[in-house]
Amino acid sequence: MRHITAALLLLLTGCASQPASNYYQLPAAPVTQASSVAEAGSLYIEPVQVASYLNGRGLVLQLSDVELVTARQHLWAEALDQQLQRQLRDRVVAQTSGYAAVLQARPDTVRVSVQLDQFHGLADGHAIVSGRFAVSTQPGSQPFNIRIALTNDGYPALVQALGQAVQQLSQQIARQLTDAA
Repeated sequence: MRHITAALLLLLTGCASQPASNYYQLPAAPVTQASSVAEAGSLYIEPVQVASYLNGRGLVLQLSDVELVTARQHLWAEALDQQLQRQLRDRVVAQTSGYAAVLQARPDTVRVSVQLDQFHGLADGHAIVSGRFAVSTQPGSQPFNIRIALTNDGYPALVQALGQAVQQLSQQIARQLTDAA
């Protein structure tokens, strides 16, 4: 009887422990040949501004028009704003000729600012990324609203879909830069 009680106690203790956390990052951006800044214009992607509910570590899922939940065990491996700044820099430069990415803006640097209002999953099986971006050489800002269907259930599929949305956003920014040139 004592062995059964000890085994039951171990089983209950194991069930009460916290599940392991899973960490995610956006899919890697393509690597490009570095252009000489002397040959190309310099491009600086400013730190991405994210809505305050996205500032946490957990991935976000919108369950209804008014309900958002933040995951406790499904976390970003790195702060979302930092991942997005690096991803956009690498992806935009890969899609435009005539620009080289710089890590610090100078007076002659073309600057791109991005503000994210949404960057999460939807209960209907989509990822949504929306907000505005602006290019310093053009007046005003451009709104964007990108929805990507998830190919599978689960957080890995959500992160992949969010990565596809970042790719589409970088294409929109690259087109804006090309039109400005």
